Amino acid sequence: MKLDFFKMQAQGNDYIYFDLIDKPLPKIDFFKLAVKLSNRNFSIGSDGIILILNSSAYDAKMRMFNADGSEGKMCGSALRCVSYYLSQRSGKDEITVETLAGIKIGLIKDKVERLVTIDLGVPEFIQDEEVEINGIKGNLISVGNPHFVTFINSLSENIAKCQGHIIDNPAYFTDGINVEFAKKISKNEIEIKIWERGSEVTLACGTGACAASFCGIEKGIISSPVVVQMPGGSVTVELKKSNIFLTGKVEYVFDGSTEI
Repeated sequence: MKLDFFKMQAQGNDYIYFDLIDKPLPKIDFFKLAVKLSNRNFSIGSDGIILILNSSAYDAKMRMFNADGSEGKMCGSALRCVSYYLSQRSGKDEITVETLAGIKIGLIKDKVERLVTIDLGVPEFIQDEEVEINGIKGNLISVGNPHFVTFINSLSENIAKCQGHIIDNPAYFTDGINVEFAKKISKNEIEIKIWERGSEVTLACGTGACAASFCGIEKGIISSPVVVQMPGGSVTVELKKSNIFLTGKVEYVFDGSTEI
């Protein structure tokens, strides 16, 4: 059986997308498919796969599977890509997507530049106090999915690779956790290195950029709006009243079909 797909990326956070809005959901193991297709040496290669499904009340439903096959509730990079794709498909500039983290809204700011803003809702501290893991102090933040955010004075090139898996550990977090190592550049700019649960080191993470920004704003380290520099590029995060908004470019890479 063959399935058509397309690949998109947002600041290097790349996923394989399957548009199944007008098709019955194939009776296949998407967990295994994510592992197979995400392999960068023996397959298409990606940070995971995204299913775009029919929704009875909204423009579409999005499900995302990480490179290790685990299913995530939210992905800011993928949500921006899905919003842009659905806009191209429907001609609408405002897209509403059903996710496991709730209903999310995507706004197309510039079709030519492929600039998309998404409303990720209300971020929050999972607990008020800091936690310390392996000598690293950080805060637990929810942006529809869980994050450990730590602000440090300098970011080594391999800090996410060396430290991320120690924090993203079942001994501390049963379901795993995303990790952001953040450094303040100015009052409106930060740099982050990323470890994504299920995908390990990635070039970008939309919800991670929001979690780090929210943490920094609430602790008085930085102010909104925040430019977030990541290895794959930059995004802008704004905290407006209680909601957090993520803006950045997306890119269509290629399409094809794959045997499943």
